[in-house]
Amino acid sequence: MPFVKAATVAEVPPGRGKAVMVQGWPLALFNVNGSIYAIDDACPHKHLPLAGGLVAGTDVICPFHGARFDLCTGAVLCPPARKGVRTYRVQVVGEDVLIDWGEGVGRRE
Repeated sequence: MPFVKAATVAEVPPGRGKAVMVQGWPLALFNVNGSIYAIDDACPHKHLPLAGGLVAGTDVICPFHGARFDLCTGAVLCPPARKGVRTYRVQVVGEDVLIDWGEGVGRRE
């Protein structure tokens, strides 16, 4: 599956999120103790961005209504969201953050 560049490591500060567009699709990148995670940048509750959410361990809390998601699996951990978010495999090559942009990625179920 093809990996595409989403950002550089320097653009994703530790403990914070960053909104990026990958091939026209909004994603949120998070740096947790040097590990980069990627999810769709839309809370399923009201489709608002997650990139500005509070990072707590490997969870992100939606900055608008408090839904909580596991960055590793995308699972919803706390309402008001009822379903999780899509996650993406990440590779860091040198300073580049690459996202697995394989078949079917970017389509909502």
